[in-house]
Amino acid sequence: MSYELAVFSSVHQVNRMKSLLNRDGRYFGMIRAPHSISPGGCGFALRFEESGRPLVEQAAQELGIAINGIYKEEKQENGSKVYVRIW
Repeated sequence: MSYELAVFSSVHQVNRMKSLLNRDGRYFGMIRAPHSISPGGCGFALRFEESGRPLVEQAAQELGIAINGIYKEEKQENGSKVYVRIW
């Protein structure tokens, strides 16, 4: 299963997104954003399955919230994770 992270300007925005998106029974979680993708940012991101990206984009538009970036989570052979900007 592939995951992505969407980064926003504030923890309040992440909470609003999470509340709206989790109403349909799907899981969108809030995690601490890795420093590599959010230096000086709010420090939190929305984590979701790759297939949920259209829903995230739609919810952000509906709420009038700007997405600062979307990153694909990739696991390395040694078990560590790296994040590649895709949007």
